[in-house]
Amino acid sequence: MRPLHSVFFLAAASVAFCSAMPQPAPTRVNVPAGHPDPEDFFTSSEQCGVCHTTAPAANAMRTATGDDVSPYGLWQGTMMANSFRDPYFRAQMRKETIAKGEEVQELCLRCHAPMMSHGLAMSGEPRPRLAQIEMDTFSDDGVSCTVCHQIADEKLGQPESWSGNPTINKERKIFGPFADVATGPMRNMVRYTPQQGTHIRKSALCATCHTLFTEHHGTPFPEQTPYLEWRNSEFSDEGGRDDTSRTCQECHMPETGPTRIARNPMGFDFLIPVRDGYRAHAFVGGNAFMLQMLDRNREELDVIAESASLQRMITATRRQLAELTAKLTVSPVTREDGKLLFTVRVDNKTGHKFPTGYPSRRAWLAIEVRQGRRVVFESGAFDDKGRIVGLTDELGRPHVQVVEKPEDVVIYEMVAQDPDGAPTTHLTKMVKKGKDSRLLPRGWRKDGPHPEETAPVGTDGDADFVEGSDTVHFKIPAPEGRGAVQVVARLYYQTIPPAWVEALRGIDADECKRFVQMYDAADKTPETVAVAVGRER
Repeated sequence: MRPLHSVFFLAAASVAFCSAMPQPAPTRVNVPAGHPDPEDFFTSSEQCGVCHTTAPAANAMRTATGDDVSPYGLWQGTMMANSFRDPYFRAQMRKETIAKGEEVQELCLRCHAPMMSHGLAMSGEPRPRLAQIEMDTFSDDGVSCTVCHQIADEKLGQPESWSGNPTINKERKIFGPFADVATGPMRNMVRYTPQQGTHIRKSALCATCHTLFTEHHGTPFPEQTPYLEWRNSEFSDEGGRDDTSRTCQECHMPETGPTRIARNPMGFDFLIPVRDGYRAHAFVGGNAFMLQMLDRNREELDVIAESASLQRMITATRRQLAELTAKLTVSPVTREDGKLLFTVRVDNKTGHKFPTGYPSRRAWLAIEVRQGRRVVFESGAFDDKGRIVGLTDELGRPHVQVVEKPEDVVIYEMVAQDPDGAPTTHLTKMVKKGKDSRLLPRGWRKDGPHPEETAPVGTDGDADFVEGSDTVHFKIPAPEGRGAVQVVARLYYQTIPPAWVEALRGIDADECKRFVQMYDAADKTPETVAVAVGRER
């Protein structure tokens, strides 16, 4: 078997310029003699980083103000790079393993350790399980460069490619968005042939992992469907582009401005074109909480990214949540029969449901009514454990249309049921949606694509829960006195609610204990997605 670094060389000067790059000791799984090796198909991110990081003497991969927008420099601080290290993923996978057996790991690792999962499958070996690849450098690399960029334009957007089943080409072709690429450097350094592949810009590429169906006793369950939600929205461009079209990449990989996208391994600029339309490999989502946990526990979790890199992604994530995710509008407040009457409208600005993705995620509406300096009504406040104040049972509460008392909290979430009809946090036991009140994207239609997988559940009779928005009516007790009131509305967001953590407590497994310990030490303040103020007429 070849040593991990035998496919390229670095001169001493190049090593100096790349001194900040991680150099983990290679550890590889044993592949039977005569079989292809996963390394025949994939390459570690650090090898890509030889040319796709910034260097002091090069202008490539920098903005006009000098900020680092190199693929490797940005990627290493993302959830994609840390998909295998993610302690919540590891805890949940252990919980599912205890419940259903190690075979469930084969599904999980397709997307969380894709180089090893697909590499061994392409080598003619069975899909791996955790114990087989635990210490492998390809596993630690998470969703790495040569995974996404080797996905072929085959069956994309079709069910056969979902749930972690992209077609990886075996010819060592690297697909990128640009034409007229210089092939020599990459061929010489890592034995790949770069070529234009316009499918690299398509949402269907992301859908290979971000559309996930689980199965319980033969019953398929749509656990994560952001791509299907996007398809049934005005953001979709699969029927042709217009002013509302936005792909996954356009929202989650912001443009950086013109730049060269690689530099010489000696640390100087290649004589290659400056590219317009290059997008940052930041993959900005909504999981600031986990990025913060990765930063706080970098040493224990063997996180390669520097704290500054993780903090940069945390800042970008919070900006996206606060500016590009949702909008609140509070109507003027009126009085009638001793009640304060007003509405709060929540508009979804994303191209899928909000929240979307992993089913633990939830958002909720918090309201504070003030009369002068007094708070006369409050609903949706949170405590230091991340729990919603006043709710004894947070999982599976019914959808709220009209708020009349503090316990009437509007929670936008998906709650799955097990075969007995009980709410469950076990992914492998989910057979039916008991509730799906997540905000629909603009343009969603009952007769649009994938209506069964994307339709709301439990919102029947709420005429104000429509595509793109929800309007909540408030009829709360009016305070005494003549002073005018002011309403402050906030939309909060959580990626890991306490109820999902409680399901891990008491499980006698190192991964579960480790995550719970990290969670208990973390700041559990939810993210503020939107704020609006309303006043009495």
